[in-house]
Amino acid sequence: MHARFPSPAPAKKLILLVEDDSIHASMMCQILAEETAHEVYHTSDAHTAWRFLQDVKPHLLLLDYRLSGMNGLDLYDRVHADPRLKDLPVLLVSVSIPEREVLIRGLTYLKKPFELDDFLQQIEALLSSS
Repeated sequence: MHARFPSPAPAKKLILLVEDDSIHASMMCQILAEETAHEVYHTSDAHTAWRFLQDVKPHLLLLDYRLSGMNGLDLYDRVHADPRLKDLPVLLVSVSIPEREVLIRGLTYLKKPFELDDFLQQIEALLSSS
């Protein structure tokens, strides 16, 4: 008879959520806490996110487009230009998305409101590629 060992728990991955709308941020954090095993850090502005990224490299960046001070694409361009962060997967989630600019950059995006399953599938697909 062989001993049966439990399956290892999936490794927690770190997601940085940059969302300035507190209702959307709370909803996305709650979804991720309830539906995934991943750890989520949230900030409401791109400048704080950029400072965070100088010290910590998450496995995924969830990014709103409309942010105060610096929009999500400007932050993405900064991240992508940094050799240490250039391969960081990004999911742009916003009501208003400049699709041409997003497609030029090859970014994955979801428009709000989104389907829960689409949101979770996009996250897992991006995390599996990181």
